[in-house]
Amino acid sequence: GLAVWCRLRAIGKTPLATFNKAKNLAIGIGIQNFPEGMAVSLPLRGAGHPVWWAFWYGQLSGMVEPVAGVLGAIAVSVCEPVLPYALAFAAGAMLFVVIDDIIPEAQTG
Repeated sequence: GLAVWCRLRAIGKTPLATFNKAKNLAIGIGIQNFPEGMAVSLPLRGAGHPVWWAFWYGQLSGMVEPVAGVLGAIAVSVCEPVLPYALAFAAGAMLFVVIDDIIPEAQTG
């Protein structure tokens, strides 16, 4: 959510910052949320929880995106000079999750 709002706020600031690129980023992050929700739902279902319960918690895991988007919109409006650092933090957080959790788990199989 934060990356999308930062990208939307940057539209028009440089020739490369266009609405089409911001839209593509939002679509990409939306597509990425599907496996994220499944990563929550499938283990819950495998642990014996009902389908509706696992589905609900998978949906709740995605509720962080709109909250982060609203907070990001406020942060971007207030502190525009910090935009490069906020985007770098978001990218670093995703890299940390991949390196710390996903890669080691993929190697165990």
